[in-house]
Amino acid sequence: MVRVYFEDGAFPPKLRRLERDGRIKLFKFPYDTKGTKKPHEVAKPSAVYPEDLHLPPEKIAFAPKEFVGSDKYDEIREIIGDENRRDVLHVDSAYKSNCDCFFTPDKGDILSKKDKLKDALGMHFFHPEDDWGDFMSFLEQRELASS
Repeated sequence: MVRVYFEDGAFPPKLRRLERDGRIKLFKFPYDTKGTKKPHEVAKPSAVYPEDLHLPPEKIAFAPKEFVGSDKYDEIREIIGDENRRDVLHVDSAYKSNCDCFFTPDKGDILSKKDKLKDALGMHFFHPEDDWGDFMSFLEQRELASS
């Protein structure tokens, strides 16, 4: 099953349908908001500060030692830039959660660097509207390869 991380503003309803059909599994860590109204898997946290946690205490199911960046955190930060800390946290959480792809509306800080990020992480990056056809091709290729 393809693991898909999505940022706020990058959740087309078509993703929920694909999840209901059992084709993908959705992940997100609520760095920016308290999350979506519909359930999804909480991604593994990155190098967060207490103010980054938009989760109620009962939803924090991670040991304190898990609130650190991955082995690729510094490389992600170099590619995206220190000034885009929350973007770095999102991408690192997706990486730590073994996501295959990442949906973002951020054309400047993330999608403009998607080739470098893919080379570093092996993850594919998509815009929820502009890249939908590319995502569906990616999904179909992954499904064919796993069957």
